[in-house]
Amino acid sequence: MSVIEMTTFTVRPGRTQAMLDARPAMVAAFRQDRRGFVSARLIRVGDDTWLDLVEWIDDSAWDESKAKGANLPAIAAFFDTIEELIGAERGVRYDDAQDGSRAVRTIAYGPEPAQVGELYLPEGDGPFPVVVLIHGGYWTAMWDRRQVTALADDLVRRGYAVWNVEYRRVGDPGGGWPGTFDDISAAIDAVDGLDAALDTGDVTLVGHSAGGHLAAWAAHRDAPKITPVAVVTLAAALDLEAADATGFGSVLTDPDAEPPKDAPEPSRPEAWRAIASAAGGGIVALLLGGHRAERPERYRRASPLELPGTGIPVLAVHGTADEAVPAEWSRRYVEKLTANGGDARYAEVDGATHFDLVNPAHSGWRTVIDWLSRRR
Repeated sequence: MSVIEMTTFTVRPGRTQAMLDARPAMVAAFRQDRRGFVSARLIRVGDDTWLDLVEWIDDSAWDESKAKGANLPAIAAFFDTIEELIGAERGVRYDDAQDGSRAVRTIAYGPEPAQVGELYLPEGDGPFPVVVLIHGGYWTAMWDRRQVTALADDLVRRGYAVWNVEYRRVGDPGGGWPGTFDDISAAIDAVDGLDAALDTGDVTLVGHSAGGHLAAWAAHRDAPKITPVAVVTLAAALDLEAADATGFGSVLTDPDAEPPKDAPEPSRPEAWRAIASAAGGGIVALLLGGHRAERPERYRRASPLELPGTGIPVLAVHGTADEAVPAEWSRRYVEKLTANGGDARYAEVDGATHFDLVNPAHSGWRTVIDWLSRRR
């Protein structure tokens, strides 16, 4: 269960800008130095009073961080701007369910800050069928798993256990090739032994956008510990060759570009500058360490369209009004699977945009639920 550190402090008005300027480097130092650090949010509650909400994967991670104190210059520089520490409290994070009653366990599957997931369990003893949720965001560190928590809530209400995973992404140390793919494999295989209430023989992968690509890729893994019974891709970037050729993700170079409808704000806006400066040739080249002509073997191993067929049933859902990822990429993947005798279905949702498909109230999500229900 994740732990929230709630620290209230004051900063003299003349030092406010210095504190804000020191903040990004302090957060970056936490990510590099503090095991179990998940996120930090700074809230102004008065002219000179601030609340810092810092999330850790567990109590021991919080205790280890407290013991380190201001051990790095970037952390010390931030602390030096604080005039008075008013108080520090501990809390346990609950998810965004409307009734506010369901606790979420944040569990590490590796030593890196991004190697964590959130486990949601329905009421009862189980065993529960499991859905592994994989979020998108151009495979970059700017967005995190919070953008699919609404799907987790809906699935838990329907009796599924949900493992909403984080993973190293472009902009994280070790993200890209092969770290991103290694983490997805490790996160899925971590279902084995995660909780006795999970039915490890009934695991479905559901991914959105870049996460949909990773879900499809994971269905082709050799000798996995956990073999999924089904895969669902939502508005997924399934054709890496086409994505590379068209400069997919180069829009990230322009922070003033109009985002897709209902796109979430970046969870780590401080990562934008570094990614924007390198994404001019498209984001896939950053993910795989080069373009298709430079890294042909990596593209063959990473692109679902270039991998051999799989016997795992696949549902690929895409909206006709998707402004971020072409629907043709999902259609092409399903055509490839069915041509090889696979059990695959392409579902096109009229008028649906990119983020409509992660809205549990939208008809596109109803398509997913109906398909999953028929397979039970």
